Amino acid sequence: MRYGIFGGVFNPVHNGHLVIAINALEFLKLDKLYIVPSFSPPHKRADFIVPFEWRFSWVQKAFKGLKKVEVVDLEKRLPSPSYSVQTVKWFTNNVGAFPFFIVGEDSLSYIEKWYDYKTLLDMVKLVVYPRYCGRPFEKHAREVMGEKYDQIIWLNTPLIQLSSTEIRERLRKGLSVKGMVPESLEHDIRRIYGREKW
Repeated sequence: MRYGIFGGVFNPVHNGHLVIAINALEFLKLDKLYIVPSFSPPHKRADFIVPFEWRFSWVQKAFKGLKKVEVVDLEKRLPSPSYSVQTVKWFTNNVGAFPFFIVGEDSLSYIEKWYDYKTLLDMVKLVVYPRYCGRPFEKHAREVMGEKYDQIIWLNTPLIQLSSTEIRERLRKGLSVKGMVPESLEHDIRRIYGREKW
């Protein structure tokens, strides 16, 4: 089966995530795309992340009705913290080898900090969606990844500058996020992230 893995903290999920998923399905001609919310992300401060159950529920609602997409709570059942390499190993053993692994271009700036990143790169077809014009992380990524860099599949999708960080900041300032998050989730997301503390 030709399948992809699109993981993330989704703190919160936003419409940019939907655009990326739809384009990945079409561009990569996937039979299935698994959306994998991170349970315990190793590179994020815990106090900035709302509980997994909320994030997972929101992601389920956001992607509901999209054919060939399945939201899974796999990382809740795997050892913590949620390392990408162990997630990919599970999929490799249970679904199929060499999945398309979808990440943002900004990940290339610190990919060497991912746990056992060399093993991860050997197990996947790395798919990168654009985040910044001019690919400012190209030099760094080439130095870290070597010949693996030339095997990157660049996702043909509009430049997505929308981020969960930006949405959280806007809500803390009382600004609108209309059109940025799924309409069905806007009330809940505004209620939770509009607070000073969770």
